Amino acid sequence: MKNSQKIAAGVLAAVVVTSGAAALPVLHAENTAVGLTASAANDAITIANGTQVPDTVKQGDAVGVQGVVTSEDSNIASVTVGIYDSSRKLVTGKSALPKAKSYDISKLDQYVSFSKLAPGSYTYMVFATNGTNTNYVLTNKSFSVASSTSETPVITDTLSISNGTTLPAALKKGKYVTVKGTVTSADSNITSLTVGIYDKDNKLVCGKTVEPNAKSYNVSKTDNDITFNKLENGTYTYKITATNAANKDFAVVSQQFTVSADGTVQNNDTAQTDNNQTPAVSDTLKIANGTEVPDKLAKGKAVLVKGNVTSENSNIESLTVGIYDTTGKLITGKTAIPNAKTYDVSKLDNYIEFDKLTDGTYAYMVFASNSVNKNYVMVNKAFTVGEGQVASDAIAIANGTTVPTTLSKGKGVVVKGTVASASSNITSLTVGVYDKDGKLVTGKTVEPNAKTYNVSKLDSAVRFDKLAAGAYNYKVIATNGANKNYELVNQAFNVSDGTDVMTIANGTNVPDTLKKGGIVIVKGVVTSASSDMTSVTVGVYDSNKKLVTGKTAVPNSKTYDIAKLDNYVEFNKLTDGQYTYMVFASNANNSNYVIVNKNFTVGNAAAATQEQGTTTKGVTLTGGTSIPETITKGKALTVKGTVSSDSTIKAVTVAVYNSNNKLVTSKSVAPNAKSYDLNKVDKYIEFNKLGAGKYTYRVAVTTTANKDVTADRQVFNVK
Repeated sequence: MKNSQKIAAGVLAAVVVTSGAAALPVLHAENTAVGLTASAANDAITIANGTQVPDTVKQGDAVGVQGVVTSEDSNIASVTVGIYDSSRKLVTGKSALPKAKSYDISKLDQYVSFSKLAPGSYTYMVFATNGTNTNYVLTNKSFSVASSTSETPVITDTLSISNGTTLPAALKKGKYVTVKGTVTSADSNITSLTVGIYDKDNKLVCGKTVEPNAKSYNVSKTDNDITFNKLENGTYTYKITATNAANKDFAVVSQQFTVSADGTVQNNDTAQTDNNQTPAVSDTLKIANGTEVPDKLAKGKAVLVKGNVTSENSNIESLTVGIYDTTGKLITGKTAIPNAKTYDVSKLDNYIEFDKLTDGTYAYMVFASNSVNKNYVMVNKAFTVGEGQVASDAIAIANGTTVPTTLSKGKGVVVKGTVASASSNITSLTVGVYDKDGKLVTGKTVEPNAKTYNVSKLDSAVRFDKLAAGAYNYKVIATNGANKNYELVNQAFNVSDGTDVMTIANGTNVPDTLKKGGIVIVKGVVTSASSDMTSVTVGVYDSNKKLVTGKTAVPNSKTYDIAKLDNYVEFNKLTDGQYTYMVFASNANNSNYVIVNKNFTVGNAAAATQEQGTTTKGVTLTGGTSIPETITKGKALTVKGTVSSDSTIKAVTVAVYNSNNKLVTSKSVAPNAKSYDLNKVDKYIEFNKLGAGKYTYRVAVTTTANKDVTADRQVFNVK
């Protein structure tokens, strides 16, 4: 087998190795450091005199690969040296199979082409495998490539994206893809940003250009304009380019993909891609009678891996079957070296543990290499886990314990509730408290072997009163004949020692029900009793405890006004559903201490009677002004809408504030009635006289019952 055809177990989902090196291994949380975790003490892998890559490499400059990798006891099975782009895709590199205790990586220098790198951000990596350690990372150095006309952000004013869309290598025709991610500029405002899909001739097929004039921009706002579902068969590139004061049209994202009738790359595709996804017709790779993975899989459910892979002419040199998460990380899988023209993938079934997957979205992949095709993807099936148990044998809990979000140190909580299984016996049940690392701190596991179990029997084994200050999760986990380790309860809470608590004054009052598009103003002053707060987070979380919108600040002081984070918590962008508004903070004695935890619902029949705005404290606004995200300097807008109140309206103020919260233009009136037509103040609100910049439009109402109620609030830019 050629060195260039070895596939490491950590290969990324939908990313095909182009230069023969193994794909990026699984990284630990501290993935910015070199030597991420210690290798096994009795069989350590080390590197000596390794390449020193500078922070910035000029485009066209070469960097010599050097260093000697050594294994203490066993032979080195594989060594990979490679350069990866910002999406963790291999750009250039090579793998070797030393089968010796030391290896000089300078032998791979000619395969690692620094000089051919385009402007951008990269990571230089060296990782190795021996008898004890798999894909152990020896070097992990981030750097950028720049030129005199470089698109690469300068170090002091970089452009980056977080939580962005990750596309599969192949997309089924008509399938939707959600555009997401937050683009951030380090220093200056983002003046222009384009999200688009380009064809093989680099012609824009669909997209949108915006002018944020802000340091960050959520590209999900352009989702309706990026119509993946309308693409014809062919090869495309999904791009996000941005401009700030230091960088012009910098490509923050550039992902190539194909569209086909069945969602796989076709052999007769005329457009060859850079990553060799289309196998040569003379030596095709195929799979027959493969595993059918459902779109939705119950948590704990096993799936049988099967299928027969064939290579037309040459031997199959490597074959990988695996399950990958949405970041491209291998969760469970195995690589085989068939050295034959056929291979039965059922031989790898024991290594693909569908039943161990937690809730989330995954991709099941099968890819192989022969003498002509490298890492050709034959199966790339997306599916979700955890949207439901096996319906015929569901497990549920009734009248269970509710743990308060913050618990005083030494205080007990009564464990209660009845767990019931629909058909089969409950074979295992755990009730306990887990720390932030997922370790059981207090609790007990029993084997009921019955269809019901009263968890109050375990109350004495779950000692809430013995917990130290910190963050925890209370869980009830059960297994029956159809569902394995199913989490019936998972409640996060904090234990406070009471000596350095954090509180909030004059905080936001989130209603139980909020109309879709409704606005809620974030406000309140958080105070720490003794030490400085190291972080304060304000956010809205969905029913899966995933952050939807929000922001974390680093006050380094004993007080913090969370109104500073209001622009980052976009209640008006929430879709229909169940949410939780949370404020939590950390100081010297408490980690992620929950200060506010308010559940609310977006969208219902009552709220739908409003055309626009929100209902709060008896005040409503219907038919109000809708301000575009960006308006042209000199353009006039009409103030309109009717404000209504359950009680008499004493004052209405329509105002526009600049980015420093300074009043620019406004008008206040005293209606002394229960409704008021805002169009009467239109001539006083001079949008056409606003200079370039970011502004906030606000309608404030004071009634006999409530003072300074926000009926409308919109943020916009003038350019």
